[in-house]
Amino acid sequence: MKRILIVLLLAAIFGAGGFFLYQKALQEPEIQILETSRITRGDIREVLVETGIIKPQVGAEVKIGSRITGDIVQMNVKVGDTVARGDLIARIDDREILKVIDRQEAALRSARDTLRQVELTFPERIREARANLAYAQVHHEREVELLKHEYTTQDALDRAFRDLNTADAALKRLRDEYATQKVIARSGIEEAEAQLSQSRINHSYTFIHAPIDGVVSDVTIQEGETIVTGLQVANLVTVLDPTRLEMWIYVDETNIGRTRLGQEVEYYVDAFPEKNFYGVIGRLNPQPVIRDNIVYYLATVEVDPRDAHFLRPEMTAHVRIIAREKEDVLTAPNAAVKFERGQQVAYRVLEDGKVERVELKTGIRGENRTEILSGAREDDVVATRLILPLNP
Repeated sequence: MKRILIVLLLAAIFGAGGFFLYQKALQEPEIQILETSRITRGDIREVLVETGIIKPQVGAEVKIGSRITGDIVQMNVKVGDTVARGDLIARIDDREILKVIDRQEAALRSARDTLRQVELTFPERIREARANLAYAQVHHEREVELLKHEYTTQDALDRAFRDLNTADAALKRLRDEYATQKVIARSGIEEAEAQLSQSRINHSYTFIHAPIDGVVSDVTIQEGETIVTGLQVANLVTVLDPTRLEMWIYVDETNIGRTRLGQEVEYYVDAFPEKNFYGVIGRLNPQPVIRDNIVYYLATVEVDPRDAHFLRPEMTAHVRIIAREKEDVLTAPNAAVKFERGQQVAYRVLEDGKVERVELKTGIRGENRTEILSGAREDDVVATRLILPLNP
């Protein structure tokens, strides 16, 4: 009997406890709020997060080569040296070219001497031919007069006429030959000058100068080695202007529609993660770039020369493109905006502690906050972390 009473008592106690827990569960809210935040007014911007690569600008990196074959007899630079435009970087053995120049200079002198000789001798010969022609003409006229008075013969007149024609032909021939020989002599001079000019140009190739101001970034040959030129120019030294850099942004094809010329860009590199750099998109390449089966389009940003001190070619940049900006608009934390059944919603916490589900119309979605166009008011408290019931 005593045992039965004990069992009944325990059953009553457990039953009362279960009823109490059941009543408490009925009183608890279905949605549990863990964290909240307020809807406030402020500035907001939409950013596109992309990856970029620091590159030299066109013309900022110059590979200096040689157009002639020869031994390097002087190398004045090494990697890391600073050079100015026009500085002598290297010199190639020029003895063979100098010998060629000596021969061509002698050939040019000979061609000029030939022209001088032509200009000296032919005018004198022409004067003599002109005198002979004058004499032949006078002699012919005299023979004509003598024949009228029968003081000479027809044969003598014929010989005088023949001599006149011969003298006239000789004068014309000398004049034509003089003009021809001058043309030949001048052509010889022009050819000799052209060959000499070409050899002097080739000789200038033995002196290799820096084409731009910059830093030597690569040296592929040393003093004493031989350069052999072929179909391609042999590259010797690379000079880089470290102040002329640009950034290539690989814009995903899903974001290219929101990317435009003139948009502001913020970026940083792993070497200086705490320092932000700024620029503007100056060029959009219409040709796609495919990397790892993903389509990208290149956007180019010129690097400020003041920032080039921190940056190096081929550095990876973490980029934020400012797609849109608005000032003094209603915003909520991104975590407060939920997507349920194709609708954007938020859970507003009322003053009495109750939770109200509201539908939202949103605008710009920034990195941390979202623009609220309708569905909520300023200073509304919304849940940023909450637990929803399994069957709401």
